[in-house]
Amino acid sequence: MTINGRNLMVVGGAIAVDLLFWDGEVRLAGGGELPLWLPVVITVLVHASLWDRRTRPVAVFAVQAMFAMVSVVVPLWQPVAGLMVATFAIAANTGSRTARWGWLVVVPLVAHAVTHSIWFDSKWIGLVQAALLYVVAGAACWVAGRRVRARGRQLRAWHAEQDRLHTEATLDERLALARELHDGVANTITAVLVQAAAARAGSTGDPDALHRIEATARRAMEEIQATLRLMPRAAGRPSGPTLDDLPNLLDLGRAAGLDLVYTQTGTPRSLDPVASVAAYRAVQEGITNTLKYAPPGTRCLVAIDWRPDELVIGIVDQPRAGRPRAELPATGGRGLAGLADRLGGLGGAVESGAHGSGFRLEARLPVGAR
Repeated sequence: MTINGRNLMVVGGAIAVDLLFWDGEVRLAGGGELPLWLPVVITVLVHASLWDRRTRPVAVFAVQAMFAMVSVVVPLWQPVAGLMVATFAIAANTGSRTARWGWLVVVPLVAHAVTHSIWFDSKWIGLVQAALLYVVAGAACWVAGRRVRARGRQLRAWHAEQDRLHTEATLDERLALARELHDGVANTITAVLVQAAAARAGSTGDPDALHRIEATARRAMEEIQATLRLMPRAAGRPSGPTLDDLPNLLDLGRAAGLDLVYTQTGTPRSLDPVASVAAYRAVQEGITNTLKYAPPGTRCLVAIDWRPDELVIGIVDQPRAGRPRAELPATGGRGLAGLADRLGGLGGAVESGAHGSGFRLEARLPVGAR
């Protein structure tokens, strides 16, 4: 049912109840009487305010409370239906401090009991019984409204939590896709690009075909990097290869044409999986930069130095004489910036820059980083 439909039902129901339980008595307490049509018209007009009970609960309650006091003037005209609805509305649609005003419902309800008792000259026990009945009815409406409000808060909190979990799940999927794309597809395309460039430089194969392969691979790399820049970074997610997989990475570098020299000093220690992944990525980033920007046949020195309180990873490329290295652009993507984010989250750091005619990358990671 629509909101307008519910409003129409509530307004119509309150009008119907108050008119059906009114016996048509219009005698005034001080003598005389009202026109028979006047209570009907006033009831319809006043109860129309219930349409705004959700948006203006305090104003509607005030209108209904004043209308219910009509029994002081016309003892046998005691409208209560609209007052009960307004009491429920102020309890359900306002904060706890404002909702307390709803307890003023007892004033017109007790007034009903008193005027009814005086009109019929009832005993005091009848007055107490009527007053208690009215007050219990009003209190029940107020309590029901507060329970509905509390239930609404719980439902909103539940929906907000579900939205948060859905957002996190979507973000996790995007991060997994970004990491897989960068660490898998991008590195594979880099290898294709480097080998095509090396073959073209060595004058083996069709130079035009190799040039097209190299150009296509570079365009693909640019598109992947553009896509990755749309992905959020998350340093500290324990996924991917670790230092145990370093031999495979070194073999790939040699297969791509690098004169790769690997050294390890100090006593190796066990690293947290997240730190081990970060160390592997540092080596991978250094080798990938050498493959992308250094000429074929470049010597690449990879050094792992286990110190008492930190692990130092150094990657230095040394191009051959007369074959300068291409300038490393500041892409702002997932390369050095992403590595800095990853290591920074673990208390480490990365430094990079020119080193003679080549390039040097040094990553530091605290031993025991988690």
